[in-house]
Amino acid sequence: MLRFTRIHETPLTPAQETAAVRVRLTYDERVKHRLASMSIDSRAVAILLREARRGTALRDGTVLAGDGGFAIVEVAAEPVTRISADSPLALLRATYHLANRHVPAQLAADAVIIERDPILEAMLRGLGARIEHLEAPFDPEGGAYDGGHHHHGHAPRDEVDEVSATIGEQLSIAAHARGRRR
Repeated sequence: MLRFTRIHETPLTPAQETAAVRVRLTYDERVKHRLASMSIDSRAVAILLREARRGTALRDGTVLAGDGGFAIVEVAAEPVTRISADSPLALLRATYHLANRHVPAQLAADAVIIERDPILEAMLRGLGARIEHLEAPFDPEGGAYDGGHHHHGHAPRDEVDEVSATIGEQLSIAAHARGRRR
């Protein structure tokens, strides 16, 4: 099994790039920093990143290094929802409601792309948005403060990892809990 334990920050030489293993990962896989997967050419791969911040997604083209040499991350196509609207204001309104729920979103000039979620889709249709299901690479925006994503707003209480959450995430978890008690 090829093991990759760190993000490689400098450009690869042409020879290194040619020899690099390519791993195609979904968004859910790219936010995990301990992952067993297969390379595009069917070799077993272990990604064991210690220095990566919890919740930070590996981006398309990220280079990983380890005893397996180098691996280049590619964004895999997956089931997504493309959200559009009849006017920029209607799309902005839909985007506001997604952001209020901390939904990872990939932004385009005329659309927003999210992971498929029937409940969110029903809400968005109620706001007048158009919904289209696609199979496409999903590479959402990074967080404003750490370049990553976090998922705490809608997980059941027993699934929230408050111990390893960042301070900002802990404050947000507490704020959401206060809001539910009111």
